[in-house]
Amino acid sequence: PGMMGDGWIDVPDKLPAPKSSEWVQKLREILTLEKESLAQYTADQEKFNTYMPYMMVIPQEENHVEWIGQLFKAYGLDADGKTPPVVDNKTLTNAYELSVKMENDLLPRYEWLVKKAEDRDTAQVLNVILLQSRWHLVMFDHALRMGHGYGFSRGRGMGPGMMGGYYGSETGRGYGRHYQSTGKAINAKEAETMMKDYLKSSRNPNLKLGKIKDTGNAFEAEILTKKNDIADKVHIDKATGYIKSAY
Repeated sequence: PGMMGDGWIDVPDKLPAPKSSEWVQKLREILTLEKESLAQYTADQEKFNTYMPYMMVIPQEENHVEWIGQLFKAYGLDADGKTPPVVDNKTLTNAYELSVKMENDLLPRYEWLVKKAEDRDTAQVLNVILLQSRWHLVMFDHALRMGHGYGFSRGRGMGPGMMGGYYGSETGRGYGRHYQSTGKAINAKEAETMMKDYLKSSRNPNLKLGKIKDTGNAFEAEILTKKNDIADKVHIDKATGYIKSAY
């Protein structure tokens, strides 16, 4: 399957049906969990009117449900994932805690499915979902630790389309704040240091820094998997130090 620039994957129309009924059962279970988390995040986002990290996560969750549905179709199997009812969270902190728990529950299941996948296309699709789910955990975990501000200084509005500090999964180094207060723009070396800090703090041993290029107002950095596949591209704003996904 090809990874499109916007993070979309083309799932092949036809794939060999998996021989392991246990594997198929586990894929059905994860589809139910993905539908559950999508419904939960959508409900929480509306209830608490919170932009981040929901606006990054929800479109990807929609993709996950779609892609797994497409896998079942490619196998010629029925997906039948039911959507369980959502939890009525009383506070945003409760919502973040539940999100962290839900994402944590998904990761080992995806790891198992990827490892036991019977064809390469299936493994690739599920591996992309696994990578994105790891980001989701990092983001919700960060939101929980940072409180409601999500790494933004108070009084700084989030403009439309501004993904801002969602990359700040650091411990004590806020990307959400202005990275430097000297008023001078960030240079390539600093951009590289910031990205290395970020990757170190994401505690994900499978990711590493790729090429960084100057795009004028920002630096564009590639985040690679161990096998040198691109997992994400990010822009680092030279003036503010904000890091956001290029997709």
